[in-house]
Amino acid sequence: MTSPARFLLFVVLVIVGIKGSEQLYSYVAYRDERALVRTLRTDLQQTATELIATRARSDSLSATVSDEDRRLTADLKSLQRFYRMARGGALTPEVYAQWNEERTRYNLRVDERNASLREWQEIDGRHRSLAMRYNLLADSIHGIAARMGEPYYQVPSALEAAQEAARPEP
Repeated sequence: MTSPARFLLFVVLVIVGIKGSEQLYSYVAYRDERALVRTLRTDLQQTATELIATRARSDSLSATVSDEDRRLTADLKSLQRFYRMARGGALTPEVYAQWNEERTRYNLRVDERNASLREWQEIDGRHRSLAMRYNLLADSIHGIAARMGEPYYQVPSALEAAQEAARPEP
């Protein structure tokens, strides 16, 4: 083996040795941080799963409230015809009974719609708090990874984290 080849082999071995010692040092020095990242990532996956579920429920309830609003608008127009009838005087007993029945039905639908709206607001509030928790966990993982010398550590999106959580472990 010629002298330049030996020198190159020596340089390669020195580089491999330095990189190996850096990796070993990182493995030992950041043991606690890696354990913390694993714990935070598990919390992140659980939060993401809840976040996706509450988003789906929130969207469903929002659509329900919108449908109920459309029905209530139509029912209100139906009730308004009784008001137009009454402008010239009192309603007949038959018309009054019909108006009272429709008004009662309308008020029940308003109560149902308001119950759906309250449920949607609760779910939406839960979704917002889960989103804040998810972002806090993601920021914490990024901060720890940066301390470990990995500033480009990939934190999964909420959907990816939920899919990871649903996947069976090997």
